Order: sequence, then C-alpha cells, then structure tokens
Amino acid sequence: MNPYKNFLTQGVLPPNESEAQRLKRKASYYIILDGELFRRGLTTPFLKCLNNLQADYIMRDFTASIWGALPGNQCSAHWILLAET
Repeated sequence: MNPYKNFLTQGVLPPNESEAQRLKRKASYYIILDGELFRRGLTTPFLKCLNNLQADYIMRDFTASIWGALPGNQCSAHWILLAET
C-alpha cells in the first residue's frame, strides 16, 4: 500500500523519524475519496494516484490512441488532464 494512503487511513508512520516527519508534511497534499488516493492541486482538479500497473495501462492506451496527434511541443500530461475533465 502507498505510504500516504497508509498514513491517512491508518495513521501508520515509517520507523525512521526523518521520513516520518517528511511523510506528515507531504500528506497534507493528499486526500482519500471513496477509498482512492488523490493529490490535491491549487489550480488543478484532484489527481488520482495510480499504481504502476494502472499507470502503464493508461500510458499505453493514451499513446496508442493519439500517437502523432499531439501538436508541436505540447506536454502529454497536459493532454491527459484535459481528457479527464
């Protein structure tokens, strides 16, 4: 399980004190909605945190469906955000 999700749902901290401090500080950027972990953004909607398998699937699907359709120097992550809204 993700350390942020572990901390937010169960209050579990890593044994290393410096890592525990870092986790506490950075956990404020995350939220649990319906059992799913999301990262908060100031100017963007909540971003769903994915495991490696989910990220691989999305990137393969994304690149297969629009390969070559990106104009100029556009960022792929920007296009993924636009597609989800």
